[in-house]
Amino acid sequence: MLRPMASFFVVYNMVTTEVIAVFENTSDELLELFENFCDLFRNATLHSEVQFPCSASSNNFARQIQRRFKDTIINAKYGGHTEAVRRLLGQLPISAQSYSGSPYLDLSLFSYDDKWVSVMERPKTCGDHPIRFYARDSGLLKFEIQAGLLGRPINHTVRRLVAFTFHPFEPFAISVQRTNAEYVVNFHMRHCCT
Repeated sequence: MLRPMASFFVVYNMVTTEVIAVFENTSDELLELFENFCDLFRNATLHSEVQFPCSASSNNFARQIQRRFKDTIINAKYGGHTEAVRRLLGQLPISAQSYSGSPYLDLSLFSYDDKWVSVMERPKTCGDHPIRFYARDSGLLKFEIQAGLLGRPINHTVRRLVAFTFHPFEPFAISVQRTNAEYVVNFHMRHCCT
């Protein structure tokens, strides 16, 4: 097996123009900092009025998901601790715009299958069924989101990807589904019966 090339992370103080630290992409110390303080790695405005961070450093449910992902890599063929560190640190640097602060993705409030949607705004495999969101306290179904075109037959031989962008606090989301060269954009809004 070929050994991946090393890469480095440099922590730089832009005010004083000094290098504070240099870490290799297999650094246990940097991974520990990332796991315990990941909100500081990704949120440029931690002191804004609307802030719903749902991360491994601020939410037990997100921490469980991260731990499960790490254990999967450690126990996989060609995996191990060093590979898990490399893969987890491979998420760095994080663009502040790539994470959603929406309360609808807060794992303290809602339970949902993170295989289909997550706080990280990146394409995921599109499922055949709606994504269901359950209240964490009661377990009751609160809402669901269907990506793609309703009433249109699904071709299971083609890989479909979908990316969600949630509004920071309003009940609104945009999904962009890609199947081959075709794109479907949906606007998801709260439906109220009056």
